[in-house]
Amino acid sequence: MLTIGLAGILLAIAVPSFRSVTANIALRSSAADLITAINTARAQAVNLRKPVLLRPLGNSWNDGWEVFYDSSDTEGDQSFLPAGAVTVESASDEVEFLPSGLIAADAEFKICDDRSGESGRRIHVGRFGVVSNTVITCG
Repeated sequence: MLTIGLAGILLAIAVPSFRSVTANIALRSSAADLITAINTARAQAVNLRKPVLLRPLGNSWNDGWEVFYDSSDTEGDQSFLPAGAVTVESASDEVEFLPSGLIAADAEFKICDDRSGESGRRIHVGRFGVVSNTVITCG
């Protein structure tokens, strides 16, 4: 009986910590996937000497995003989905990488989850394609 009681206490302590760790992993994973997509789109635009788009799947970035190539290209589009309860916000409808690797204007993405006051990520893409990943506090 003592063992069962002790196991119950340990579970009561461990479960909330496990949820927090899982949410942090989902947040970092989504940020890493977005950075991978940005870097892939830029590299492919330079290598193929054609514009390559990074655009949302569906109606918003929350639905996921894809690296989109011209339909005449043999490259297959690559899609990414956010992990867990992660939300991705951006003012940009799409980011077009030119054959030079440049984009027309800076792009910024805010990645948070459903926990208020927790840390999230801000992904900023400069006109020259330089990506920065900073920690922010989500509201």
